[in-house]
Amino acid sequence: MTSKPLALPEEVSKAISAGVHIIRAYREHLGYSIESVAVTSGLTVDEVAQIEAGHRFEKGYRDRIAKALSLPEGVFDTGSDIADAA
Repeated sequence: MTSKPLALPEEVSKAISAGVHIIRAYREHLGYSIESVAVTSGLTVDEVAQIEAGHRFEKGYRDRIAKALSLPEGVFDTGSDIADAA
């Protein structure tokens, strides 16, 4: 059973169109600081910032951020420009 892709909120879609990374767009749309996402996800502020800047990290890192934002696991994978790190 496959789940339907999550429809992007208009504000997130506009931010992505303006060049903002999808994770940052969602984080800002939902009103989270980078520090609160780092604490909740168990990542460092630097790791979250690097992911938002487009650096490659393992898929598990993106899933941890999704969970911290109360989004479904894998939400950042569909159409993502972030490949899994080797």
